Amino acid sequence: MKMILRPAHNRDFPALRKLFELWTDDQPEIPDLLKGLSEGESQDRVHCTTLEADRTLLCASLWTLETPGTVRLWALGVNQSALDTGVDVRFLREEILDWAEMGIEKVVIMVPKHLSRTIIRPLRACGFLFEGIAAECALDSRPRFRLTKYFLYRSIAHSEVMGFLKDFMLSLGYEVRPEGEGFGYRIGSEYRLPFMFNAWHRITRSGREIIVHPPARILEMHELETIFYPLRIRTAKEKPLLLPLDRKRALSLIDLPDEDVHQGSLFHDGWLHRFRPLFLNDLTYGYPAGLKGVRKGLPILFYVNRVGVVGSGRVEHWYLDEPRNLYNQLDEMGFYDPEDVKECAASSGPSAGKVLVIRFHWYRPLRRPVALEQLRELDVTFNPQRTRALSTDLFDSILAAGNT
Repeated sequence: MKMILRPAHNRDFPALRKLFELWTDDQPEIPDLLKGLSEGESQDRVHCTTLEADRTLLCASLWTLETPGTVRLWALGVNQSALDTGVDVRFLREEILDWAEMGIEKVVIMVPKHLSRTIIRPLRACGFLFEGIAAECALDSRPRFRLTKYFLYRSIAHSEVMGFLKDFMLSLGYEVRPEGEGFGYRIGSEYRLPFMFNAWHRITRSGREIIVHPPARILEMHELETIFYPLRIRTAKEKPLLLPLDRKRALSLIDLPDEDVHQGSLFHDGWLHRFRPLFLNDLTYGYPAGLKGVRKGLPILFYVNRVGVVGSGRVEHWYLDEPRNLYNQLDEMGFYDPEDVKECAASSGPSAGKVLVIRFHWYRPLRRPVALEQLRELDVTFNPQRTRALSTDLFDSILAAGNT
């Protein structure tokens, strides 16, 4: 099934009204926003992105730019097929990537109660935080849940995470008090309703792990990176990965433009709003190298043979096993020729006979490819033939070269 992300067309508006129908009762402004958009009004402020497959709209978003840094997401429409296959999450990630390109600071959505069971799941999976309930003071009122996605365009060291979390809680209006190697937090008294009990919660450190109480659970770094995407959390020993791909495999995985790689840019000034494919397959494989620092959320670069580095992403999950076991475990491996996969297995050492498989997300194309000649200007020993770990400085230099 070929899926295309694109801006809404006039012919889409009957289907969009149906897709957004369950949002309209709680937000009567939606029909007027759609009407203005279909008539070509307020296009700089009102936007509608769609995901189409076989001439059917699977997902759509309706949003407005409220201030230069704030987006109001009025409606997120998804059909049952998108819910069943997880396409709703993939679609929302693409929207977040586009908002990040715009430099957006936060996206706010108010979800009606009757949609909460279907809509809050993909929102939470993409880093939206629950921030409160809005309702009229009536027994038959229909409350709405406010969720916000924050964007932070910086990197922080792992050692700075506790201070970062403390500052974030203070910025939201929480009371904070020191507790051992961490801190306690609760909603400030001026924001509490008189009949709500508000106990202290705690965030503490245990070795390198950060624990949230109650309930006691580990807060993993990739969770924070998702909440504040494109935030990056760095550790001293961590090294991003370079994943080499042949062109055929790249065309089935990532958005690879067809233009000549020697042009000044593969992506014209309006590339955010162009038609582009969305791929369901997010699995790639390679020689088992760079295993020491692999983790969920680890940054990765994609190198396409005879083209160069074309984009970046992050590790969603990774597997190290013999090809036979991987084919039994992962349905997406069926996309690949078993003989090609076997060729990537290590011939000796502790990983002998095994292949590294990476499931990735947050794929973001560079504005232009970084060709091999340019890569070797950055690192004379650069070899893109196998999966390899990169120094953080080299990773950042390649990103900068591809985005300037």
